Amino acid sequence: MATVIEIEFLQGNNEQVIKELAIVADGAHMHYLFRSPYHMESHGSKQSELNWDDGFIHYSQVQTVLTEALAPYNHLYARGYDGILDRPIHDLETLDCPKASELKSDIYCHLTCHSFPNMQCALRNADVQYSWLRFHIKFKTFLKCPPNNTRHTAKYSSGVPKHNTVM
Repeated sequence: MATVIEIEFLQGNNEQVIKELAIVADGAHMHYLFRSPYHMESHGSKQSELNWDDGFIHYSQVQTVLTEALAPYNHLYARGYDGILDRPIHDLETLDCPKASELKSDIYCHLTCHSFPNMQCALRNADVQYSWLRFHIKFKTFLKCPPNNTRHTAKYSSGVPKHNTVM
């Protein structure tokens, strides 16, 4: 089963810090907002409106959340996050997936910082990319696996007895 991962980062002390994580698959929309890993002057992102002080889950749980939430999925897809996990992640860019901002989303984020229409939201981004991926996989499967055109024969048994006629 396939899933799409989307992560929003904030700049920490010379490192990118995961603030928001979204995982979308069939029937599942998982959304996590992590607290800052250390004290730093409060700052945020103009694209996502996330703030350094935002978050509910302790940052020490990032790896546990990633590992456990992604455990049921065989195929992971994301845009350029290779190396975050000990598992391979298929890059959506290599599949020519448009940027999430170019796709229309039908869901709305519950975070107040994402209440404006053009804010970057990991959940919205993952949802639109997953919708695109589902269509892409079905379309590619259809193109690669055309219907089998071999002829099948069937043997019919007639309910009418045959007459034994000798010629």
